[in-house]
Amino acid sequence: MSQTNQNIFEDLGFSAEESENLRVRSDLMISLRKLIRSNQWSLEEAALQLKTTIDCVGGLLAGDIDRFQVEPLITMLTHAGMKVRVEIVAA
Repeated sequence: MSQTNQNIFEDLGFSAEESENLRVRSDLMISLRKLIRSNQWSLEEAALQLKTTIDCVGGLLAGDIDRFQVEPLITMLTHAGMKVRVEIVAA
């Protein structure tokens, strides 16, 4: 069995830069999905709380990572009353 990285996207063959971006987006999306589920928001309620569209929430819940960039995900979390912290560590 081969050893894997801490970042699944690197294991899938993405460049280091792209894999880190995908990892950050994935973490933000997971946080949003957990928030939606823990509050038991409908698509409509989640869209209202996150100040986005129902279609956007549907894409988020479906894990459609290609639709989302970091900044809009942070904005949605902020609209929901969350704070986002960034941690920078040596590779």
